[in-house]
Amino acid sequence: MKKFLLIALIALLAVTGGVFAFTFTTATATIGVTAIESDFADISACTTYSPPTVFGRYTGTWPTGPLFDVTPSANYTGDLIVKVYLVNAGQLIRYYHHLNMTLEFLDSANSSADKQQIIQVLNMQNAEVLFEWENGTGDSPYQVKLTGGSYRLHPWKTITDGSYQPQIWCEITQR
Repeated sequence: MKKFLLIALIALLAVTGGVFAFTFTTATATIGVTAIESDFADISACTTYSPPTVFGRYTGTWPTGPLFDVTPSANYTGDLIVKVYLVNAGQLIRYYHHLNMTLEFLDSANSSADKQQIIQVLNMQNAEVLFEWENGTGDSPYQVKLTGGSYRLHPWKTITDGSYQPQIWCEITQR
């Protein structure tokens, strides 16, 4: 009797296991997908900005001007986060005693388009600033502008092999 139950159990497992395996390998599902425009903003570096040549034991101020042009897509109805990074702070810290850049996010009328309505300071200790743009604020195109700041190189470090300039990166994400 035990043999009969054991054989019946093994046969049952073989049949049901085969059904599950067959179902698993042949199952299909249909998912409806709708494509939407993926670009929510265009960004480009301004070619008109000209940074100073920094060398020797120099101290100075940053010339003001636009760094990035930002144009939200006409079809995008959400808000945006604009992040600006100083990406080579590790290299600059060996040469600069201090480096401060004041940045603003402005609309085409030169008014603040940032929800916080404040100037942000980018430096080697704070290598990221963040602007919040609410859809409908100001008129496009928008700009990330360098509106001031200063720098001073270390007095003991003489730069003889070129100019060490900050590298600025701008990233736009959905809010």
